Amino acid sequence: MAPTSATRPRARWTAQCLTALRLALFGLLFVPLTAPAEAVRRDHINAELVAATTAAVPGETLTVALRLEPDEHWHTYWRNPGDSGLPTRLRWDVPASIEPGPILWPFPERQSLGPLTNFGYSGEHFLLTDIPVPADFDADALRLDVAASWLVCENICIPGSADLSLTLPVQASAQPSQWAKALQQTRQRVPTPLTAPAQFAVDGEHLRIQLAPDALPSDDALVYFPATTELASNTDTPVIRHGEAVIDIRVATSEYLGALPTESEHVVVINNQRAVVFTARQIGADALVPVDGDATAPADNAPFNLGLALVFALLGGLILNLMPCVFPVLSIKAVSVAQQSGSAAGERRLHALCYTAGVVGGFVVLAIALIALREAGERIGWGFQLQSPVFVTVLAWIMFVLGLSLAGVFEFGTRLMGMGDSLTHQGGGRGALMTGLLACLVATPCTAPFMGPAMGFAITQPAVVGLAVFAALGLGMALPFLLIGFVPAAARLLPRPGAWMLTFKQLMAFPMYVTAIWLIWVLGRQTGVNGMAVGLLGVVLIGFAIWLWGQRPQQGPARIGLAVAAWLAVAGSLAMLASPLLQPAPASAAPTEVAGAADWGVYAPDTVAELQAKGQPVFVNLTADWCVTCHVNERVALNTATVVNAMERSGVTRLKGDWTNRDPVITAVLEQYDRTGVPLYLLYPGEAGAAPMVLPQILTPQRVVDALDTL
Repeated sequence: MAPTSATRPRARWTAQCLTALRLALFGLLFVPLTAPAEAVRRDHINAELVAATTAAVPGETLTVALRLEPDEHWHTYWRNPGDSGLPTRLRWDVPASIEPGPILWPFPERQSLGPLTNFGYSGEHFLLTDIPVPADFDADALRLDVAASWLVCENICIPGSADLSLTLPVQASAQPSQWAKALQQTRQRVPTPLTAPAQFAVDGEHLRIQLAPDALPSDDALVYFPATTELASNTDTPVIRHGEAVIDIRVATSEYLGALPTESEHVVVINNQRAVVFTARQIGADALVPVDGDATAPADNAPFNLGLALVFALLGGLILNLMPCVFPVLSIKAVSVAQQSGSAAGERRLHALCYTAGVVGGFVVLAIALIALREAGERIGWGFQLQSPVFVTVLAWIMFVLGLSLAGVFEFGTRLMGMGDSLTHQGGGRGALMTGLLACLVATPCTAPFMGPAMGFAITQPAVVGLAVFAALGLGMALPFLLIGFVPAAARLLPRPGAWMLTFKQLMAFPMYVTAIWLIWVLGRQTGVNGMAVGLLGVVLIGFAIWLWGQRPQQGPARIGLAVAAWLAVAGSLAMLASPLLQPAPASAAPTEVAGAADWGVYAPDTVAELQAKGQPVFVNLTADWCVTCHVNERVALNTATVVNAMERSGVTRLKGDWTNRDPVITAVLEQYDRTGVPLYLLYPGEAGAAPMVLPQILTPQRVVDALDTL
């Protein structure tokens, strides 16, 4: 049947569609088979696997790169991360005939945070890998899979990882990809080998590297980076001198310096445009060539200055109010706040100033003792006084007496009652001052965020600077009370006074009793059962003295007799402080396990090195029995089934270092990581000599599991 006028347009339309479909299918023959990799988003960073060309060519080397793009103010790390951090790692899964090369690291930038100096990258950057494609590679496409892991940091560090893939067609020729220019610019920043001979030696407290006089340009800006870890100081400013016979690079040695390697690698950046890398062999210091040439201007390395240290200390002191070690003294602070609710503005300001003076004065006194003892050669840190069983005993007794005072045991109208009252709930300046001093003492078992860098800076500076930083720490802790005293809006938030205050004050006695029990437990951990018995006997004698004092009649010989008996009981308790039973127990006799942590091994640096040499990752927990934060972290994170199972899956060995009593080995480790106290958590990868990841001081199960995922 002949087509009608109605069917002709429909037939033409069908024919046109078929023609278009044929053209589209034909055009697909000329489209590269590349399967573009998509960028993945992780915490504060984008990651993507890219290539310099659109295809893989047999017999040629393919350049691929991990593209990382951290958020503004965030960064990742170089092959030598510096004082902290971890380098990015790649684990390839490719066809058997393909063997990817190592990461080609572009030269880094110096990143200073507090007393630490790290080496890394900010903004978009590429880590190149050259992949030779065999000439006989016979496939239509090449699929590349890589498991990438990194550490991205700002003020906090977040480990990240991603499984990335890229598929390229295998062709006789290839065109540059959209990433070709960026990868070429990155390759220009990859250090090129310098063939000139070089040598290094440790000369006193400095590392000196020497090269031939024409090995580096003398008129260009030169910046030195140590590629071998734990050899040169990362924070010291290198000095480069051009002498007639040699070029001499002088930099302080690393505080982690151990046995010297026979060879070491070094990178020098020239005009921030290109870089060279060279290997230096070890020689004796007496073989170094004397140099008296001019020094090249060093790189700009902004130090952790006093202003930043004061800000960190102020913030750390403010956060310290939220730390678990301060919870016991909140009883006294809560009573003080309640009693201010009906006070005049002038009285509130006086209370706030006196409390601030007590806190700041306490921190300054502790700082003076800490600095003086360190100058005398003692290796001690934050919370050092709690390593003394005598101090722990006295503090336990004070907590017990304060609990009795809050409970009203002293309310007999006596002078002893006034003494106890001034320590706790007296509305005047004396009570506030003593409360501030006590708050400072009880806060010392904890280290809040921001405190570590500030205190690490303070103890390395002149005494005046150190005292200023510790005073700022105390000011931060007292800041909430200052606001209550001087800001009317904050004062109006206080509850109205009433009969409830007496009940509230008595209720607050019980946290003080709990604190005394905890301190006696710490004493038992330090000295054993006999030392704990001495502490408990002192509690009984002090309670007996208070009871005798309250039984005195108003007049008569019995009044004097009971008073003398009470003071004798107090003297007896004080005399027990000289007992040899209040000495730290020998390491062999001290308890080594705590409930729920029987699988923790005993920490020693040599043990870590041996396990790493066997390919065994290690988690190190540096703690102390008097560190409340440490116990909270163990309870809510480290000893939970989630974390324990994750460590078992990762093959991690758990080691615990006990700093309850003074231990110079653990003190040295704390100093290495610019910490003045515990807790300190280190996760060592299973690679010989690899630097550990430093975990935050406040842990959650997810934070620990995320860190384990980087292994």
